[in-house]
Amino acid sequence: MKRAPPWLVSVLIVGALGSPVHGADEALTPAQPQDKLDELMVKYNLHPAFEKLGRGVSNALGGWLEVPLNIHKHYTANDTAASWFTGLAHGLFRGAVRTGVGLYETVTFFLPYPEDYAPILPTLEYFQKGSKREPLPLE
Repeated sequence: MKRAPPWLVSVLIVGALGSPVHGADEALTPAQPQDKLDELMVKYNLHPAFEKLGRGVSNALGGWLEVPLNIHKHYTANDTAASWFTGLAHGLFRGAVRTGVGLYETVTFFLPYPEDYAPILPTLEYFQKGSKREPLPLE
């Protein structure tokens, strides 16, 4: 088997190492104008509408989370059965309201009602950034 001449090996190495540098010059060109979707989002201020859509879908799909949350809120060790049923009743009612509001916001996401796409309900405690729960007795 015949070996390649040393000059050919060095040319191939320099060519392979030099090609990424050539591509880097092209990457440093000025940024391209925004695409059509970004232009429309900025021009017509559609971000609040799509936030309302996301909030509506989240409320419609997560309305059932009110049930365990309210059972936990109303639970007392003194009267277990009554507090469980009270939490269940509150949770079912609030879950139905949250699901209904979520469906309303999903269907009407393009309308600025309430004023400036403001949320109708507060965020569920499961999704709030700060933890407001009390530590367990063993923690």
